[in-house]
Amino acid sequence: MTNVIQAMNRRMGQLMVVLISFGAFAAATADDITGVNRFVCAPAQVTVCDEAGACVSVLPWEVNVPRFLVFDLKKKRIATTEASGENRATPIQSVIETEDAIYLQGVEGGRAFSFVISRSTGFMSAAVAREYLTVTGFGACTPSK
Repeated sequence: MTNVIQAMNRRMGQLMVVLISFGAFAAATADDITGVNRFVCAPAQVTVCDEAGACVSVLPWEVNVPRFLVFDLKKKRIATTEASGENRATPIQSVIETEDAIYLQGVEGGRAFSFVISRSTGFMSAAVAREYLTVTGFGACTPSK
């Protein structure tokens, strides 16, 4: 894992400009998802940290994070889009909805995940943890059919 972090660190300077652009894009394009039970989110900024405290920002697809995630609160699942051809889905064990936010949590494949999604802005914050590694990120969400 240390070699991966070191390789990513070499590219971090180039990626920072791209990530800042993606982060600004995500904040500017997120939508109000109040009252919506199905929405699509696009991860825009991802940071990977290892047990030694080494962290690096990467593009989502560099660490196998799908470009788009479909959240279905009624079915309690997160999936890739049909167009991606990936056919990945994860059950959500906990859905807590408040007037202002949606809180989602679950465990699958040795990983625990947690999402906080603002209803009024569609802004997404996410964290995934497994032994010796964490992945955190931000993104934008919009209603889906």
